[in-house]
Amino acid sequence: MQAAMQPRTRRRPPVLPRTARAAVLLLAATLAGCEGPGRVVPTLPTPLTEFHPASPRPTPRPSATPPPAARGDIRGARIVIDAGHGGRDPGAGRGTRSRLPEKTITLDIANRLVKTLASMGATVYPTRTGDTYPSLNDRVALAERVKADLFVSIHADSARNPDASGVGIFIYNQASTASQRAAMRMAAAIEAAGLECRGVQRANFHVLREHNRPAMLIECGFLTNAGDAARLNDPDHRARLAAAIADGIVRFFAK
Repeated sequence: MQAAMQPRTRRRPPVLPRTARAAVLLLAATLAGCEGPGRVVPTLPTPLTEFHPASPRPTPRPSATPPPAARGDIRGARIVIDAGHGGRDPGAGRGTRSRLPEKTITLDIANRLVKTLASMGATVYPTRTGDTYPSLNDRVALAERVKADLFVSIHADSARNPDASGVGIFIYNQASTASQRAAMRMAAAIEAAGLECRGVQRANFHVLREHNRPAMLIECGFLTNAGDAARLNDPDHRARLAAAIADGIVRFFAK
């Protein structure tokens, strides 16, 4: 077991006049893709390769699931969204039935989720926004550094059994009460969206074990299952998954 990396020390920027500071902040917010009252905080080096989907994204079909804002308030919540794999690590490979690699699928779902949460007022910290590979230690160190109220890692599963399917939600073997509650609320949201849910399971994943913040890892389907793989290759389905995950996060913060 390796300890999480310590955050790097940064030089303090020069002090600018008030009007200049305002202009710089406005430009930074625009470049970060902020929407509404929330913000997306770039916390890792700028990706070398920006993500480009394999096909144009059509406008998602309306979902029967009520919008997350109808159930709770996440304004001010600090949420880390981790798109699994990336860069040199494509993710699931052996036996996959998917046209797209796992790293591309997870990034698209995560980017949609980041945008939704920021528009609802949360402060969102993505571990990556392009085809790069932050180390596992970088990902967990980020959760500790920003004192995350919730850490959510997005993945897609694989199995020897090609019939295995559905969304799985994982928490650490010795998960905190908050992590358990977050996972149960997420399972309820996945089911409410009409998606197949395999329930909550425990695992010894590095990104769940090596920090002390509430956390869960979501396997969004099996790339070794023909049906799941076809759905995960569909932008409409990825949008539906992102909306369901956002709903689960809001359910967790609802008092």
